[in-house]
Amino acid sequence: MVKQSVKVFVRTRPTATSGSGIKIGPDGQSVSVNVPKDESAGIINNQQETFSFKFDGVLENVSQEEAYTTVAHEVVDSLMSGYNGTIFCYGQTGAGKTFTMSGGGAGYAHRGIIPRALYHIFREIDLRVDKMYRVHVSYLEIYNEQLYDLLGDTPGTSDSLAVLEDSNNNAYVRGLTLIPVSSEEEALAQFFLGEQGRTNAGHVLNAESSRSHTVFTVHVEMRTSEAASERAILSKINLVDLAGSERTKKTNVTGQTLKEAQFINRSLSFLEQTVNALSRKDSYVPFRQTKLTAVLRDALGGNCKTIMIANIWGEPSHTEETLSTLRFASRVRTLTTDLAVNESNDPGLLLRRYERQLKELKAELAMRDTLGGRARVSYDDLTDDELRELHGIARRFLQGQAEPEELPADSLKRVREAYKALRAVHVALKSEMAQQLATLQRATEDGAAAAGAQNPMTSLPGVGDVDPRAAAGFTVGQAPLDARPPPRSELGDHHPPHAQTTALGPPPILKPQSSHYTGDAASTFGDASVPDSPSIARGSGAAAATRLAGIFAVPGDRNAIFRRYKSDVPEGRELTAALKAAAAALRETRGSIKTLGEAVNGAKRRVDELSAAVSQKRSAAPAGGDGEVLDSEAYALVQELKTVKAQYRADFDALKVAREELEPQIQAASLARAALLEAFDRWAATQSDATLKRMAATARNGPGPGDEEDELDAGEAFERMQLTRITEQDPDSLAYHAAMRRTALTAHGGGGGATSRPPAGAGGAKAAAAATRRMEATQALNRAGVRM
Repeated sequence: MVKQSVKVFVRTRPTATSGSGIKIGPDGQSVSVNVPKDESAGIINNQQETFSFKFDGVLENVSQEEAYTTVAHEVVDSLMSGYNGTIFCYGQTGAGKTFTMSGGGAGYAHRGIIPRALYHIFREIDLRVDKMYRVHVSYLEIYNEQLYDLLGDTPGTSDSLAVLEDSNNNAYVRGLTLIPVSSEEEALAQFFLGEQGRTNAGHVLNAESSRSHTVFTVHVEMRTSEAASERAILSKINLVDLAGSERTKKTNVTGQTLKEAQFINRSLSFLEQTVNALSRKDSYVPFRQTKLTAVLRDALGGNCKTIMIANIWGEPSHTEETLSTLRFASRVRTLTTDLAVNESNDPGLLLRRYERQLKELKAELAMRDTLGGRARVSYDDLTDDELRELHGIARRFLQGQAEPEELPADSLKRVREAYKALRAVHVALKSEMAQQLATLQRATEDGAAAAGAQNPMTSLPGVGDVDPRAAAGFTVGQAPLDARPPPRSELGDHHPPHAQTTALGPPPILKPQSSHYTGDAASTFGDASVPDSPSIARGSGAAAATRLAGIFAVPGDRNAIFRRYKSDVPEGRELTAALKAAAAALRETRGSIKTLGEAVNGAKRRVDELSAAVSQKRSAAPAGGDGEVLDSEAYALVQELKTVKAQYRADFDALKVAREELEPQIQAASLARAALLEAFDRWAATQSDATLKRMAATARNGPGPGDEEDELDAGEAFERMQLTRITEQDPDSLAYHAAMRRTALTAHGGGGGATSRPPAGAGGAKAAAAATRRMEATQALNRAGVRM
């Protein structure tokens, strides 16, 4: 776990006045605020005039792109490496928090941190072809101390949402909807859909003031292709847009908007108390005082990389709010968090990992035995037949019919099982002896009673007489005429007819080993197919990578050009053939491993059957005969057993050789695939932009204009024209505009592939608040009309 200080950046809203009293230091990190003295205090006035603060950076008159690069780029990079992150904006109303996080509606260039972070995440996923990713998004709103799911089926209700803690003391919201997304366009569409459900209202300082806090969270699950089934890295980034603090004497809000301002100021006040407690390192931190502090618990002092953006408004009339924001930001800068990579604790993943580790440890033990010259030892669990055989040896050992050398001592597992068998056999013999004793006592009592019934006069001696039978020892009376001796099992003869087994047991069954791959590796090596999703090589220059990323921005363009490269370019055809050859050799080796494994298992089963048959023949031999002399049938079984064992050893040796060849072939296929991708990137870097764009447009638009264009209506033709213009001017903006269009179609009931649902304020407290606000606006207009 790594200690990480919370970073704080200050972003100033541009002002029309020059004498704002705020000065930025030459280092770009210090801010000083000049507050004029109050002349009404008199001549002797010790009021402080200048307040200085130091932060990690000050953003003054910077673009949205520069703001994202300075503040959020490193957090998203940490997210892709498995670390949690949080970016939140704090400041007074109208200072530009929502513009910083979400962006403005002026155009693509003014998009905020959230859309840019989504672009960054999916671009990194495209570049990291050696890993597999799954992305989910959620959107939470905290309005008047109530939680609302902006991406849920019923976003206007909050009954099922609650802030809880998991087993690792990490905060999460129970019942919050997680939407799986596979592209930047899908993620942006969900974000725009949630934005439509936010609660906004206007006042004097801000015509579109946010009346709630929102948390847009991106969950990323990363797996490596080699260990995709047993290890997963989970990380998330919280992008928080806090509602602005308000002074009602400046905003002049009333009614429902005033009530909302009270909830906002109270939650921000509790947030400040929580930060103060953390900075003082108090033993108790009031995280549970409000929903906002409960949700931000990890960001303020848990496993998270946190960055705060303090938005200030440099107008002289807002100097008090600016000082309050900067003081709060200074306290936040003293906080530290504990960073750690988050591995999944899914029981299924842990089970697969432990199974793999056990398999590797058994292989290491087998190698040690082989290098030490020991006979092959099985470290697997004993089968039912082996357990029965072990119990038979333990019984014969306790009865004195077996030597100690016959007890297994080749592995700790078998020694432990031998001890268990000895204890079980001892308990069973003890119980059988008790039953035998009880049987003898009952027989004695029955015999005495029968003798007394036959001679009642002489059965009892006279009083004071000596019994003459006492001198002859212990007597049990006379047995009845119909009495029979007890069965052999009750007299201690417990030798099973087939208890005798061979001294050297047959070798255990070996399961065939196979390698399983998922994702790209599975499609390439398992099906011998050539990869259809190349990416920009990491070794390429930054300029070439950026140029190719712009050309390949449209989904499917890269794959189409890559297929042309494999089929038309000589170098591509040669490398593709090499990859197919490597994949074919790998597939052949896997097939031979499977065949040999089945042969080894079949030989093992046949060895067990023949061993049991030979043991049965030997146990059925005459008691006084020579045990080494076998009849023709037993001799045939022994010869067949030797042949099968020899075949087993040959197949097992061949299986070991095949397994040794498997890993180099896997590496050869991986190298061939990497060589193909790198060669494609080098070839693409040497081609002109016009050539690549023409190839991409040809693959995307099909045969071109003609009869198909005549079938399009005016709206479709206009949309296609816009798509072509956007692709030519800024290909990176294609997903953004497509998501905006999808959201607009959903809002107007046009479908567009998004799931239809009721409006965000369809019910609950938000709907009631909106209705109250409309009623208050109507009453205000009526009063204004009466005054006129």
